Amino acid sequence: MFNVLKIILLINFLIVSFCFSQEKEFQFEKARPIVRYIRIYGEKGEREPPIITINDERTSFSSGLGSNKLIIEFDVFANVPPNMFARFVHCSFDWKEDENIFINEATGIRTSNIFWESAPINSKYYNFRGKITIPNEQIRFKYSGNWKVKLYDYSEPDALLAEARFFVVNPIVSTEIRFYSDFYKPQRNVTSSAYSIEVLVSEKKSSKLVESFLHSVVIYRNNRWYEPFFISQYNTPISFSRSFGKNTSIFGFLSGGKVFRIDGIPAENGYRVLDLTNLVQFPAMNTPIRLPLSDYRRRGSYFEPHDDGAMVTTFVSPNYDDYVYVEFILDPEGWETNKDVFVVGSFNNWKPTRDWQMFYDENERLYKLRQWVRRARQNYMYATGSYDELGNIVDITFEEFEGNTVTSGHTFLAFVYYRNPGFGGFDEIVGFVRANYFTAGR
Repeated sequence: MFNVLKIILLINFLIVSFCFSQEKEFQFEKARPIVRYIRIYGEKGEREPPIITINDERTSFSSGLGSNKLIIEFDVFANVPPNMFARFVHCSFDWKEDENIFINEATGIRTSNIFWESAPINSKYYNFRGKITIPNEQIRFKYSGNWKVKLYDYSEPDALLAEARFFVVNPIVSTEIRFYSDFYKPQRNVTSSAYSIEVLVSEKKSSKLVESFLHSVVIYRNNRWYEPFFISQYNTPISFSRSFGKNTSIFGFLSGGKVFRIDGIPAENGYRVLDLTNLVQFPAMNTPIRLPLSDYRRRGSYFEPHDDGAMVTTFVSPNYDDYVYVEFILDPEGWETNKDVFVVGSFNNWKPTRDWQMFYDENERLYKLRQWVRRARQNYMYATGSYDELGNIVDITFEEFEGNTVTSGHTFLAFVYYRNPGFGGFDEIVGFVRANYFTAGR
């Protein structure tokens, strides 16, 4: 009888131990860090674009643009400060990661030197904010070009948590930008205002660049690094804004000025502003806070001071630097679309995703979306698009619910790419410029 009792107790102990180990494993799975949001900006302030300038013996110009250092900032949901590291990857002009061990060293270009801050005590959406300043003691950038920062956890070093884009520029060539009024064929009945943009590139004789290796200029709207407009002698990928800016041309020579031109870029409208810094209007709550007024479809010219697409947290106290659960409401006023509708803005790096897709409420005849948004002054717009057969979001346009007006004044940045033949070939950025329609030569 005593032996039977011992066997029963042993079985119970094994069952409890097994259940406890399973519970611990389940808790560990739940405790995996989640990166809620990541952004990069210049050390002078969060309105500064993520551009580092470097130089070598070929550097010929001082643009006065860009920063010496960048701030990488990311918010993490985790029980304790996670054991994370950042890896830096050089890319081609069209953001393909270079498979080149000399440029992308397997273990050399990475850091775990992360400064952690705790979230406000009442924060429910994230627990810690990590910051990395680059370059630093561990990270130096020898080569200009497109770069990504990719975040990983040491417990799962192959599972990507988040990534963001930035640029390293060596100003070897002189770069100017010119805007011209143009027209495009809108899909909807909106103003057809557009820009033609020319980027003029020239060199000093001492730079000794090979003409044919200066192959591309890529243009972005400020802060919208996932919407490239390519002007290239190479085949370029189809971006989700592929409907516009198809007509490109390249002519001239570096000695007298090589011109990269693109026609028919829609002027778009000024950004909407969501100011979450008002604690009375937007208190910290678990329930969604509906915007005070529904957003409406904008049909024509519209002016509202915005931040050129940037997130601004300057006036947010550290004690309230959290996220607000916001319900976006778009009233189409009877307008019907056969496209999917997305909220796109500084809070999601101007990148439409499924998480930011709205649904149509048949009863109220409104488009709605509930999402966590960082407490800040945010810029945003409503976009329409569709999914291709691979599930990618394509044909994104803002014209349907935002209208189109030449008075928007968005800043554009142009980057000049040179195929350096060293190490088997890689793309350098040898010049860049930024301006808007009202400040650049026309």
